[in-house]
Amino acid sequence: MASSSDRVSASDLESLKLASPHWQYRLWLVCICVGMLLFFTQVTAFFPVLPLYLTHRWGQTAPVGLVVGAMAAGLLLFRPWIGVLIDRWGRKPILWLGLVMMLGILPLYGWSPSPQWLMGVRVLHGISQAALATASQTMLADLVPVDRRTAMMGYLAMSNTIGFSLGPLLGAYVYATNGFTALLFTLMGLTILGLIISLPLPWLFRCSQKASSHSSQNSLRQSIQFLWKYILTFPIRDATFIFFIGSFLHGSVVTFLPLFIDNAAIFYSLNALIAVLVRFGLGRWGGVVSQRWIISMAILCSGSALIGLSRLPQQLVWWSILYGLGFGALFPVLSAIVSLSAPTKVRGRVYSFFLAGFDGGMTLGGAGVQPLAQGLSLSGLFTLLGGIGCSISLVAFHQFAKPVVPQEQSD
Repeated sequence: MASSSDRVSASDLESLKLASPHWQYRLWLVCICVGMLLFFTQVTAFFPVLPLYLTHRWGQTAPVGLVVGAMAAGLLLFRPWIGVLIDRWGRKPILWLGLVMMLGILPLYGWSPSPQWLMGVRVLHGISQAALATASQTMLADLVPVDRRTAMMGYLAMSNTIGFSLGPLLGAYVYATNGFTALLFTLMGLTILGLIISLPLPWLFRCSQKASSHSSQNSLRQSIQFLWKYILTFPIRDATFIFFIGSFLHGSVVTFLPLFIDNAAIFYSLNALIAVLVRFGLGRWGGVVSQRWIISMAILCSGSALIGLSRLPQQLVWWSILYGLGFGALFPVLSAIVSLSAPTKVRGRVYSFFLAGFDGGMTLGGAGVQPLAQGLSLSGLFTLLGGIGCSISLVAFHQFAKPVVPQEQSD
């Protein structure tokens, strides 16, 4: 733990940035982005492998959707509490909590004696992801000034997507050549590297120790009311809903695509590569294009790609590109909207609510779609999912006609 002199309250963030050398400030941003790249490489390495591992070890009756979706269930259930801890304890302690948990969880994948045990491991994996990802994004929002936030969210999302691109290829290669145990050791090595990279990051505490120790029940009640005032109104409410739908589609793709086509790893990696290019463009020119058009066209591209994939799976490359255009554009724009609309005082909890949209969507897209996958052909399932995405694009176009007003006050 850092000494008291290393602890920085949210009110001192601007002073911290001004007092820090320019190279150190850039180092912090690079550490956050590279750390997220390594993390998402690790997470997505399971995408093409886990459904195959389950069916190989426990047969065709293995509950693939439930096991894959259990990770998102862990995210969904614990993300709100993670947000509270981020605002109370600080960003870096929760980031480290996620990394340390990851080191303990990965060996349990190989040890689990049944799918039910593996579901519990996936829930724990989801908790560690909630801690690491939420703390990283909240820290980035703290450090980056308003006029650069959309750009940096684009670069952070680009780093995530590079991980999405590398992970499936890494997972498929190591699993095919050396087996599941070798894959787990590889991912543990990436986690240790992530711990090392996080060492230079500053200790950003939301409140000073004195303020937090003397908070009253009345001030806690006011803080909760203050929080709900933001998350139940535009634009955070609407951004979370759209993010939920996009994640729902992605959860189904992650869970069932390896069972629909043989080369699912190519789809994951190619669409992630396209998403990297899209997010790089958003990082540089995202403020030029209307957020309304970006959001609605992004979800339309994702839905259209799933319909095309269900009808003409042999055109996998084109549908991967189209899906990557939508997948790449959606998160950074919605994330920037939330960061601009959430005051510093409740940013950790607001971000946890927003990212819970991802958790809920991934859970429903995996475990929730399992009954539909048993009653429909996989082709019919992807057609249905694509239709949902195309329909929601109209909702997004209508809702985000309203202007987004930045909220930078911290009290």
